[in-house]
Amino acid sequence: ATFNKRKKGLVKKIHELSVLCGIEACAVIYSPFNSNPEVWPSNPDVKNVVAKFEMLTKLEQEKKMVSHESFIRQNISKTMENNKKKMKDNAERTMKEAMFQLLSGKGEKLKLTDINREDLCKYIDQYLKELYHHKNKSINQSYIEYGESSEATSIMAPTSMT
Repeated sequence: ATFNKRKKGLVKKIHELSVLCGIEACAVIYSPFNSNPEVWPSNPDVKNVVAKFEMLTKLEQEKKMVSHESFIRQNISKTMENNKKKMKDNAERTMKEAMFQLLSGKGEKLKLTDINREDLCKYIDQYLKELYHHKNKSINQSYIEYGESSEATSIMAPTSMT
């Protein structure tokens, strides 16, 4: 019963892929219950798809092929990269929280080691640099906007009385 449900689901997915992507697709399904493999959509259609595939060069055949091993390696690599990113984000959140606790006078509950203190100092320095950068950028932007206005400069320009 389970095999037949999975087979039916697989055939449905292959049909959906062929319709949605506009491609020719086929399936050859081997069963422990039947000595002859089942094919979808039909035997002549499957032979046609396989013949087209075999006419391709070896390079074209293997272009987007993925083995189980390489698929798992890719997934592990993506997961490790994602994990690194999450750990970095968590560390940054922790530092930010500690910084604001110290600034609000609630830092006595923090248990900071020398390494944590050093990391926190680096984080605060970086945070301040970014803050000053945004402040200066904002000030320069408003100065440029004010200075470029032709109406503002004509109003501000002294008029001569003769």
